[in-house]
Amino acid sequence: MNIGNVKKYLVESIGKVVKYFKVNFKDSAYGMANLAVASLDGFFLSVLLVRYLSSEDLGNYKLFFSVLNIMIILSINGLGTSVTKAVAKKFKGFFKKAVIVSALFSLVASAVLIILAFSYYRGSGIRWPLIFASFVVPIYFGLNTWEPYYYGERRFKTVFLLNLLMGGTRFLSCTLVLYFLRNYFYTIIAYLLVVSIYNIIFFLWIIKRIKPEKIDKEKEKDYLKHGFKLTGSSAASNIATNIERIILDSVSSAAMVGIYSVVHVFPQFIKNSLKTLVNVPTVKLAAHPEADNRRIVKKGLAYIFLFGLAVFVIFWFLTPILLRFFFNVDSIDLVRRGIVGAQDMIRYGRMLLIPLIFMPVNLTIKYLASYQGSGSSVLKLYITMDAMKLALLAIFVPLYKIEGIIIALILAEFFSFIILLTWFLRSNRRFDVR
Repeated sequence: MNIGNVKKYLVESIGKVVKYFKVNFKDSAYGMANLAVASLDGFFLSVLLVRYLSSEDLGNYKLFFSVLNIMIILSINGLGTSVTKAVAKKFKGFFKKAVIVSALFSLVASAVLIILAFSYYRGSGIRWPLIFASFVVPIYFGLNTWEPYYYGERRFKTVFLLNLLMGGTRFLSCTLVLYFLRNYFYTIIAYLLVVSIYNIIFFLWIIKRIKPEKIDKEKEKDYLKHGFKLTGSSAASNIATNIERIILDSVSSAAMVGIYSVVHVFPQFIKNSLKTLVNVPTVKLAAHPEADNRRIVKKGLAYIFLFGLAVFVIFWFLTPILLRFFFNVDSIDLVRRGIVGAQDMIRYGRMLLIPLIFMPVNLTIKYLASYQGSGSSVLKLYITMDAMKLALLAIFVPLYKIEGIIIALILAEFFSFIILLTWFLRSNRRFDVR
């Protein structure tokens, strides 16, 4: 390939990227702004926790949310995607049914949290946070379907504004608690209460707007089945995503969980950004035939992969600057005591970026399958990939601790890339996509 062809290829590639943002700019802009607001307390709260608390307290904070986030599968969280799909198909009445089912199943999560608090975590720093969470979970999880509802209506601006309101209140409340009390437990209480109160308010707003419609039992049953299938497919994923901190805590300490949480902030924020960027166009495509969507995705796979590679390269160079600017890693308590080196933390942060190379392609194929109703296909794919990720974490984390998590995440994302790409290309034959 000569220089002229290379230039032509680059110009065409850039042109297609510009065209994508031109077509989806408005929705993507709101989606990205929504992510920034929703992640505000997660990102900047981590900064405040590092500055005001010890690594151990930060570790306990993150460990608590790891346990809590696993409990979301008991609230049948897959119904969120079903709500988005149902509303996009003008079946808005399903929202009420989904909320009732989710809230009732959340009571099971409450019971499990109480059992954990008085058994496995009875001597842990997260015992009392777990007990408190058991009382608010039916609202915190059960009524948390307003965002999928608005996504189904493609009201990305509304989602952004409501998250701005909730995120601002949440961040301000947690900041005040940290500044005056220096206590992660009270910070957790503030976080859960703010989200739960807003969930109630947003739920009531939506209920008032939904016009009475004839109940279609068969359609309702289909969407419920779809939600349960997606919950089953996401269960292993949810566990695999959050179990890393739980395993790390069991083989080391809450303080090491805190160190890992610091270096994981930027890779996680980028991952969430990629999810939003991919989610916006795939939601818009959900109303069209699957065959057409598959043709569009297949044509853009190479560019999506190059985008992931570009993200990795850019943040590889930015990671040292970001970690020192936001977290002042040289002054973290474990670094001062010589237990962990600042250069080690920078190395961890950079290595955690490697999975981002494959993530855009993986997310695109996952969302395509989810929103097109390929529940059984998604279930098989997710169980395979997440069982593999869990196995990798179980093998490497006890051996290498933080480095073990990183090795497992890199291998899991790469193997997922191979599995998803193979499935996508082979299943295209059923839709006559070549």
